[in-house]
Amino acid sequence: MAWFLYFLSVAWISIGACIILYTSETRNTFKSLLSKINRKVLSALPFGAGILLIISASASTYPWLIRLFGLIGLAKGGFVFVNPNGMYDKIVHWYTESVSEQGDRLFGIITVILGTAVLSWIV
Repeated sequence: MAWFLYFLSVAWISIGACIILYTSETRNTFKSLLSKINRKVLSALPFGAGILLIISASASTYPWLIRLFGLIGLAKGGFVFVNPNGMYDKIVHWYTESVSEQGDRLFGIITVILGTAVLSWIV
């Protein structure tokens, strides 16, 4: 299952680089995607990624950390599906409307670092 770790880490690096370099365009893209896609369908993405991360953890140098990322993905998928007190909508509104460009770039930097780390941990 190393292929999934390669795919995910390259995706994280690419998305992070886009967030850093094209901040407003990426934010507008996220905003349009999140407004068009059904929330319950969208929750399947982090949930499925979480399951695949847990399965592919053995292909990593730090399987406990990859499993932790998988558990976080499962929790996020469940959170988005259940949406307690409309919190998901508030978080999406906060991210698309309130976060400054510096905050967006910080998220991009963290995403690039995380993707690079996972890429270097693949056995």
